[in-house]
Amino acid sequence: MIQSDVNDGYLHYNALDLNVSHAFRNGFEMLASYTWSHTQDNVDPDTTSQNPNDANLVNRQEYGNAIYDQRHRFVLSGEYVAPLRVHVGGVATLAGGLPYNVVTGTTNSGDTGATTDRPVIHDVVVGRNTGRGNAIYEVAPFVERAFPLYRESVKLNLRAEAFNVLNHANVVRYSGTYGNGATAGAGFGSPLAGVTNQLPARSMQFAAKVTF
Repeated sequence: MIQSDVNDGYLHYNALDLNVSHAFRNGFEMLASYTWSHTQDNVDPDTTSQNPNDANLVNRQEYGNAIYDQRHRFVLSGEYVAPLRVHVGGVATLAGGLPYNVVTGTTNSGDTGATTDRPVIHDVVVGRNTGRGNAIYEVAPFVERAFPLYRESVKLNLRAEAFNVLNHANVVRYSGTYGNGATAGAGFGSPLAGVTNQLPARSMQFAAKVTF
């Protein structure tokens, strides 16, 4: 076997960014951001099941969705100064699912050790990273208050915040094994188990900071 490495990768990124912010009179501030984007390339970082069908054809034949292509992403953040100078706010994120590669799970091409050949569905070879996972969302609230220790020059800031407070399972990797049949095999498109295949679960943290 002869292995060669070439600099033959390329990537295209197109996006539309929209931002709206407003400060209300009652001490409430808000920022809403939306991004539509499409990232396409012909080679991904070294991740599972990303080898090409033919190592000699990695240009136009392999051009498709990047593994981190996320079409839609909406972020809403805000902060409200409540009575007693208590600051309450947070960030809510809603985003589209990430792609995954669809493969046969067998060595159709005959190359040694690789099982990442893509299936033929309706007489067409499935494109790279054509699978799409479920939507990803997270809500991260916080509450904070500053207490004066010495006049107004020395303050103690106490802050409590949570990440993914709804404990939503944000899966980023799915089973892409379609098989060689006319229909998908059992388990195709199912979320993969394990903490490495999803974003972090609910977590909380508390902080105390002295400013002067």
